[in-house]
Amino acid sequence: MVDGDTVIVSGRRIRLLNVDTEESVHPDPSRNTAFGRKTSSAVKKAIQGKTADLECYGKDRYSRRLCYLFVDGENFNVKLVKQGWSRYYTKFGFSKEYHDDFIHAENSSKSSRFGLWEKN
Repeated sequence: MVDGDTVIVSGRRIRLLNVDTEESVHPDPSRNTAFGRKTSSAVKKAIQGKTADLECYGKDRYSRRLCYLFVDGENFNVKLVKQGWSRYYTKFGFSKEYHDDFIHAENSSKSSRFGLWEKN
């Protein structure tokens, strides 16, 4: 486990596609947040010891594989958005495969005021 949007799977660093969680282990401690640490802890709890499947699309500039993570058959990236741990992150492009799922998850999270949307 690295943080909320970067995980270790079978010894490989995986950057989860279309999510961007608050920082929890940034080298500049001023960028780390309590919500980022809470997110990181929730991600670790949700995936630790589970069987995961990956759907990957290349690597980023840090040589991390860019992937969708499936835990118990569920798209974990979409789940992070649905639970309010992340927005649907489209800075590097929309999800071709799961765009509608991400939109629905973010709208649901916003209307339920989960996580990021709790204070808005």
